[in-house]
Amino acid sequence: MNLVSKGVACAVLLCGIGAAKPVPQEGPDGAASQESQATGGSIPVKVVAGRLVVSCDLATAANRIPVNLFLEHEGRHGLQLHNRAAATLRAESADGTPRSIAMLFPGFRVDVPARELGPEEEFEEFTKYHSAEMGENALVGSIGVDVLKDWTVTFALASGAVRLEPPASDETVASTPGGIVSSVFVESDGTVVAPLSLIDDMAWLPVRWNSGEPAGFMLGTSKYDTRIDVRAARRVGKPAGDVGTVRIGEIDLSKYVAFRPEAVVEVHPDLALGITGIGLLESFEVRVDRARREVRMKPIRAAKYPEADFAFFSARAKESPDALLGYLESYPGARLAPEAARLLLDDSLADMASPEDVNAAVKWIYDTMEGDLRTTRMLDLMKEMADAGESDVVVAAGALGIEAGRDDRYPNAVHEVHGLLGRTLLDRGDGDEAWRHLLSAAFGLPEDGRVNYDLGRFYESQGRFRRAFSRYVQAVISPESGGLAIDAMQRVQPLLATSDDDTREPYSVAMVERMIAGKVRSFGAASPFVKSEETPVLRTVLVEFFTNGHFGNEERGGAIGGALGMEGLIGHFSPDSGVERGIEFESGDAEVSGVVGTEAEAEKPEEANVVFLEYHLPVPRPDALCTSLGAKRAAQLRVGDPEVIVVDGAVRSAGAGKWRDAEEIYNRGRRAVLGRLATLGDHELDLLDASYEDGVLSGTVEVYGPRGEDLAVEVVLAEGRVLYPGTSGVVVHRRVARGSLLGGTEPLGFSEDDGEDEVTFEFRRPVSEIEDAMAAHLDQLESEGAGSAPRISMTIDPREMRIIAFLYDRRTGAVLSADEIIPEGIPGDELRVLDVEAAPASAGGR
Repeated sequence: MNLVSKGVACAVLLCGIGAAKPVPQEGPDGAASQESQATGGSIPVKVVAGRLVVSCDLATAANRIPVNLFLEHEGRHGLQLHNRAAATLRAESADGTPRSIAMLFPGFRVDVPARELGPEEEFEEFTKYHSAEMGENALVGSIGVDVLKDWTVTFALASGAVRLEPPASDETVASTPGGIVSSVFVESDGTVVAPLSLIDDMAWLPVRWNSGEPAGFMLGTSKYDTRIDVRAARRVGKPAGDVGTVRIGEIDLSKYVAFRPEAVVEVHPDLALGITGIGLLESFEVRVDRARREVRMKPIRAAKYPEADFAFFSARAKESPDALLGYLESYPGARLAPEAARLLLDDSLADMASPEDVNAAVKWIYDTMEGDLRTTRMLDLMKEMADAGESDVVVAAGALGIEAGRDDRYPNAVHEVHGLLGRTLLDRGDGDEAWRHLLSAAFGLPEDGRVNYDLGRFYESQGRFRRAFSRYVQAVISPESGGLAIDAMQRVQPLLATSDDDTREPYSVAMVERMIAGKVRSFGAASPFVKSEETPVLRTVLVEFFTNGHFGNEERGGAIGGALGMEGLIGHFSPDSGVERGIEFESGDAEVSGVVGTEAEAEKPEEANVVFLEYHLPVPRPDALCTSLGAKRAAQLRVGDPEVIVVDGAVRSAGAGKWRDAEEIYNRGRRAVLGRLATLGDHELDLLDASYEDGVLSGTVEVYGPRGEDLAVEVVLAEGRVLYPGTSGVVVHRRVARGSLLGGTEPLGFSEDDGEDEVTFEFRRPVSEIEDAMAAHLDQLESEGAGSAPRISMTIDPREMRIIAFLYDRRTGAVLSADEIIPEGIPGDELRVLDVEAAPASAGGR
């Protein structure tokens, strides 16, 4: 699990669940019977970074994976599971119906009817930092009380086990001498037997404190420290938690642990005094019998009070940096020293301490971290402090992080530290020092978008515009820097002219697409479409692609497969599109797979009568290319997720997959288009006299054919190419629908009342109105809670404008005819390739 890069925790998590195995059909685990579930058994557990971790297998009828899970007795859930683990297990059917999941332990299993969503970032972060202690399997979820309440549970943490037994039946409980335990007593071996209270499935132990006052202590295993309610502690004048004796029978809990004062937000009839922690349970064997309403606590270790723990709680209660510093100097290697060091930094910043004191606090954080994670921890601190505007802390942490870079578990962490440190120094005006760090980052992370963007900023500040532009081109393909790079290229490109030659290519998507060729994946058809007897053209076909810039990613697949397939279809059926044919899959400068086809013949192919539209839907979250038109069209065609290509509103084809699936997606789409081209229709639609003047698009649509009450005409403004670098891995989006040119909310009717079989419609709309409608739709999505999107490429480029009209059935969404036209009056394509000075991809020179 020695992985690091952007999204390191996700990469580690994927590594940990990658060994999925098919399971025989006889059961979720392929072997275990229902009887084995009923018997119970022993679960191996270990304490990792103060958390109780279970190692087991999870299985469904589809897959089986080895995992690690938290065990949280006070967690109000059943089985929480990370989405990626659930996807590997196929924990839900295609329609979202949950499937049973088996947790497989040595000799027995526990079935849960469905998984629940848990704190995924917490799971990922724990895996990232504690993979060495857990082994090769990721932590992907948590077992809570909704699973444990059905068992009699024995915590034997000192021996590394939690035992599950089937609960006693009501008849067995009734026949037990003495029946339900009603008071605390002590057995001959020192075991304390006490009545167990159950409140909302939470288990409570009866305790006495403060000279005999009754209270409840919840049985918990989610934290290492045993918590005591800070309000109760303050009430007795002990804000550090040293409240004195807290007894359950003859056992004084205060002899075993230092209570951690925290807010206990629970309810108990007496007093919700606290919650047990793993550190306390390690000294006992605790049996929780819900059927008999009893708890049995057997001491297995002699009481030993942790002085270092109390020293920290005492220093924290004083709310003084000096007290925390004194604790760190006395206990530099203690378990709670990292927490104390971080609290020292927070208090120093809050008190506006001197730079020397702040830097000393940062050094304490560094010194108390694990030796092989110091750079990674410093990087996390740098990111947090950068967001908070604490640039001095960023610089101090960066210097320490670089110092430990060679020893860090994650080798790329030091490059990321260089990058963030360089960015911070650049913002502070220290350009030369920033450049040195950014260049170091670029050597290790040559494709990092933000590093390239920041190098571009440096070169731009030096007046070296060609080198700056080259870096911005490299930055535009990354989602985290793409929007910034687009703005920067538009700003710098006019400055590229020299005194000898002021001719320069205007900034355009076409220019950027050429420059990033070879750095992003692409797909081309082997040859252009040629009409023949075998492939007749009897109608004009509309191909609609529903996608999203953040759907999936390049590694796992998603929008990338559909976009590449569409690129192939456009290049095949629309040879004037500028999409090359006969090219290879490419990533960087390395060939990834073989050539898809041969070069097309030199003859100009005949018109294919196929037009394309790409709609963006707000799933999994909005991107700036989402429109109300796309949402309306998706509703008409009953399209849910952005993963489908629809041909003439009637034939569906795959629109998502891995980049390797592009050829199959292309072939399936091509077969669907050929089938529709060969189908004679009763209608014909033509776009005529389209023009662009003074920011207004206008034109005429002629429709021929029999009327229908449910028939209507839609006219769409689309852009041939749009830059939107999302997390899907797609950078250039094609034939993107921007909005309706009809101006209203309803399409034009083509009903029986109109008389003639030939009708002419006129349309006219300012492009600025469509841009305003795009922004309004994004505002609406945000107000509805769908999420926000960076407002990238919100201005429509007149050079890329296309008008597409189609006649369709309102009931079914089926398209009867379509047409496409490039309006007159758009800026001419007078482009000249620039000789841009390109920095080497690995780092670049100064």
